Amino acid sequence: MDFPTSLAARVRELALTRPEDPAYFVEDRVLSWSGYDAASDRLARILLGLGLIPGERVAVWLPDGPAFHIAFQAPERAGLVCLGLGARCGSRELEHLLRLAEATTFVSAEIMGGGTQAAEMVESLRKAGVEIRNHVIVEGDAFAEEAITIDGRRAELAPESDLEGRGLGPVDDCLFYTTSGTTGLPKIVLHDQLRWFHFHRFAADVGHLTSEDVFMSALPAPFGFGLWTAHFTPTLLGAPTVLMRKFQAAEAIRAMHRHRVTVLAAVSTQFILMLESGGFDDVESLALKSLFTGGEAVPEKRARAFEEATGAYVLQFYGSNETGAVSA
Repeated sequence: MDFPTSLAARVRELALTRPEDPAYFVEDRVLSWSGYDAASDRLARILLGLGLIPGERVAVWLPDGPAFHIAFQAPERAGLVCLGLGARCGSRELEHLLRLAEATTFVSAEIMGGGTQAAEMVESLRKAGVEIRNHVIVEGDAFAEEAITIDGRRAELAPESDLEGRGLGPVDDCLFYTTSGTTGLPKIVLHDQLRWFHFHRFAADVGHLTSEDVFMSALPAPFGFGLWTAHFTPTLLGAPTVLMRKFQAAEAIRAMHRHRVTVLAAVSTQFILMLESGGFDDVESLALKSLFTGGEAVPEKRARAFEEATGAYVLQFYGSNETGAVSA
């Protein structure tokens, strides 16, 4: 299996060869490969318009949906390092992680989980001494036609030519990945893309994954399980991904039928809720072939019940955020 020079290069390739094919489904919206490429380029040019130099850190605090993946693509294209923040992070975690990563540009939605006003959160963090020079707010799903502002003013784009030579390669530092810490506050693990490409190859071999698959990731996007099942592996395969803004078991099963999902990623609590919803009583139109689960001890009886109800295999990895997958 040959790897691309970068994930951005793979998106660009798909935008050129299969421009109208879907990259992401969310509710009734579809983001094509060409739309993904254009939206990522636009945000990358906005970041360059801020005068950011190669290697600067950009924090991304966004809910699940296409905007998250666009915002993860943009720093890579602009030669910047991305800090992924969980949508449920509170002020204490945000302050800790922004200081630790020395991130000075903060990308968010206008309103985050629980009705949190992102501008108010940023103002609070600035008053606490966190150096946030730029607060970038993306509207909606960050599609190319949706607005992006910076501290209340309209965003300016750097010339397209400024992107030339700025993209990160497979062994460049690309991601400050947050993981649990023994002190009660998250730690940061530094990743390059090659680490994820090797994880992808392992997953594709174990799950017999192909470009004909349709993925559904019911997991928070900025964490490892969500990253490989929604951001890296589907794009490397050129396969579409069904996203959910908020997990609901019955709605997830309806989406699986609607989009003919073949690969599901969910933690134990999620797939058990799906089992208990009764939504698998009719599996005639279900195309599911595998469920990737983990992140905790998976109850064997419930996993077997899922296999019996759906006809899909239940698969799991063993590893860590620091090392990646070790076994499956």
